[in-house]
Amino acid sequence: MKFMIIFWGAFLLFFCVPFPIFIYMMGGELATEPRNSLAVSYGYLGFSLLIWGYILVFFINNLFIKTFKQKNTIHSILRNGIPREAKVIRYQLIKYFPKTNMNAIQIVLSFPNLRNTMIEHEVMFHDSKPQEKRFDVGKEVKVLLNPTVSQEPYFILSDQKVGFNASGMMLRIVFIILLIAYITGLYSYFYLKESFDYGWRFLTFMHPIIFSGVMTIIYVLVFQLIVGKFFKSKKEERILFAGRNAEANIISVSQTGLTVNDQPELMFQVSFKDYKGTEHIAVYKKIVSLLNLSSVPKAGNIEIMYDENDPKKIMIPKIF
Repeated sequence: MKFMIIFWGAFLLFFCVPFPIFIYMMGGELATEPRNSLAVSYGYLGFSLLIWGYILVFFINNLFIKTFKQKNTIHSILRNGIPREAKVIRYQLIKYFPKTNMNAIQIVLSFPNLRNTMIEHEVMFHDSKPQEKRFDVGKEVKVLLNPTVSQEPYFILSDQKVGFNASGMMLRIVFIILLIAYITGLYSYFYLKESFDYGWRFLTFMHPIIFSGVMTIIYVLVFQLIVGKFFKSKKEERILFAGRNAEANIISVSQTGLTVNDQPELMFQVSFKDYKGTEHIAVYKKIVSLLNLSSVPKAGNIEIMYDENDPKKIMIPKIF
């Protein structure tokens, strides 16, 4: 999965940076006369600045601001988190790092959520003390739930350490510097090459200054879509950690026609009563492995979780 994300990231990035420039340079002779009126050219210039400004804000927010906010949230959970006893029900060793004597592990924990509903949650992290076997199946660990369900993370281990990865932060800084250098170079190079004392009147929508930015925005949206298909949505996570459970009756199960890596998406229509006794009908969609397709229930009852403030929002923790 990690390889596929990197591959598609690099593939899409090619169409954002070198591809628009290459197509433009090969597309025709250099124009020595204005292509647009002054008003239109400044409209294109303003549009391009908006695009690149949005892109810069997007990456700075995701690479830095969100990271600092998450660190502050973890500190807040360590001070004010709601304690729970969690049981390890599954353990998988991902990788061992002999230099630091650390294990990258993936475990599944079972514990009560904020509504005291038993849930299961998968988490992956680095175990700095593998010799203590703290996370073997059957062991109990202490976790702290985030009382503010609108913020991530929704829970942490009670002894979790908070810090920044120095090499990771350096790579992020280098990326932002390269992005700013690329944007600055793009404007400078083409202005010196094509302005001919007419200012920005050489700009068109297909010019690399604009088209490269448009492709970068499309890249960001597509990349988020690809990555998002491999992880639970925030809405599902919030319901899992703060929702209530209920026994629902399956009305129908059908395929939506959407597939991800040849795995079909199923749509469940169910009816259930909330904790107040009010009946609701809700729809839930989930990607299901072809290997497990035959074991998906098509009728009868199924356990669901729902948002008590908006019972139409549901999730099915265990479909098979």
